[in-house]
Amino acid sequence: MNQIDDPMRFQSAGSGYYAEPPQVMAANLSAGVRLLCAALVSFFGAFLFTYLYLKETDSGAVWRAAAVKVPTGTGVAILICILASALMTAVAVGALRNGIASWRSAAIVSEVLALAALGVQCYQWASLDFGPGSGPYASVFIAWTGFYGGVALTSAIYWLQTMVASSIKHGGSKPGPVAAVEGAAEHAGGGGGFVARLGVEARSFAFFWYFLAGVQVVTFVLLYLVA
Repeated sequence: MNQIDDPMRFQSAGSGYYAEPPQVMAANLSAGVRLLCAALVSFFGAFLFTYLYLKETDSGAVWRAAAVKVPTGTGVAILICILASALMTAVAVGALRNGIASWRSAAIVSEVLALAALGVQCYQWASLDFGPGSGPYASVFIAWTGFYGGVALTSAIYWLQTMVASSIKHGGSKPGPVAAVEGAAEHAGGGGGFVARLGVEARSFAFFWYFLAGVQVVTFVLLYLVA
């Protein structure tokens, strides 16, 4: 039995820490994040269908009342923050080869930008002069941005924060490619297991964050420009 086939090889006797073999971990995270994105496609697809259906069947010209005005400035600010955060996430992934400390610096900037986007979104909600009962467009706008900001964006920030917080106690170790850390989880205290996990988890998070950035682009075009 080789080291990959023996799961007990990845358990630290000193700490009780258990880590999956990196190959299994990478496959699970990769599959899981893609299933999550597929589920979100279905969810946002419901908003998209509602948007298109209500807008195209607006025989009574009630789709968007003249009094329902969304401040485009805050919408642009949210979009810029999200895209800049996605860019810094790409920088963070590229910095993985230089160690955890390099990844963490870029990841923190990405998180701050994501928090800024959420903060601007909350400000926008507080300053709107309409609610979900102000017509079809208003209800779609509130529901769409509410789910994106309150669920998807918040979840992404939480995920990134857990990685950043965990990385603080693991110094400057280098995650490296999966093939280079096959035996890393044997290290005392489970540190090697974390190093192995961060390398694959950071890349899976990046895929998820790029997906959300794409959703935000679609959101901006439909809710702020086309509507």
